[in-house]
Amino acid sequence: MFEYDLSLLPTAIDITLYKYNYIDNKIFTQLNNQVDFIQVDPDSIIVSSDQLRIFLEENYQSDLNKFKSIGADIIHKEINSTFFLHKMCEEMENLKYVKITLNKKKDYNRTVELDGNKVLQFNFKIMTATMRLSDIFSDKDLLSANKALEKIGILKDGTPFVRIKGKDLGSLIDSNMEDENKDFAPLLDILDILEHKMEQDDSLILLITDY
Repeated sequence: MFEYDLSLLPTAIDITLYKYNYIDNKIFTQLNNQVDFIQVDPDSIIVSSDQLRIFLEENYQSDLNKFKSIGADIIHKEINSTFFLHKMCEEMENLKYVKITLNKKKDYNRTVELDGNKVLQFNFKIMTATMRLSDIFSDKDLLSANKALEKIGILKDGTPFVRIKGKDLGSLIDSNMEDENKDFAPLLDILDILEHKMEQDDSLILLITDY
């Protein structure tokens, strides 16, 4: 498998901000007042990645500049949601939409233990993703992958795409692996990509191939 940038996969993500975190609540309130969004429910909105990035740069540029000047050894102790959101919008090049939910529970906690130190951790869920097999495999391995995916019923011959849940994709590949069949070997690489996050999040994946 080629070296593959997993940040290229997500097209829509789901994140949580917290009402009783000052910065989180401020961001959510400002977004409601300053950008176009889709209202999911009273505490959830969907905004475009481009709008979110511009919003952060217009409202929090000084904070973003400060984070850029902080050394890598301490930044994980200092970052807040502005850095995390902006970093996602920059690094996830194919990201189109971000669902943001405001959690109103007072007992939230982003602190985790890492090497004996308490650090901040920001989690997100991949809602949708696009996996282009031609970006992952060489021409030879792509043919093998296509045949294997057709054999286990994920792809139909001649149809170059399918939408499938991450758990279903992982389960079908895992349960149909044939160690003696060389055509199935490339599917291990798909499993490796899924195991990073998309199988856990049960993301809706648009799987695209070439024939």
